[in-house]
Amino acid sequence: MRICLTFCTILLSSTALYAEGMSDEVCETTAGIVADAQVLRIDGDTENRASRKLGRKHKELGENYVDDVIPLLTNFVYLQPESALEQDLAAFWKQTCLTTDLSSVLPAD
Repeated sequence: MRICLTFCTILLSSTALYAEGMSDEVCETTAGIVADAQVLRIDGDTENRASRKLGRKHKELGENYVDDVIPLLTNFVYLQPESALEQDLAAFWKQTCLTTDLSSVLPAD
């Protein structure tokens, strides 16, 4: 019984750690960028061109987004197989963002 309680405590605490995601605002913003990148890829833009276009479109988000976050999100879209382009990558990204600690790659606010 004691082993079970210890195991359950560890399992619940580790699950809680992984459930700590980013703020809704950050996830909504980054999901929008993923959606835009998906459209650009479907339209035939290269990854670099899409990243530059998105950097110009979202320049008000700041240098960190333009230099780091947008290329990361664009890369996420361009790494997906062609068949994934029929899916809602933005919704997948947002759910991942809300439930995963991405603070090492995304700004908190």
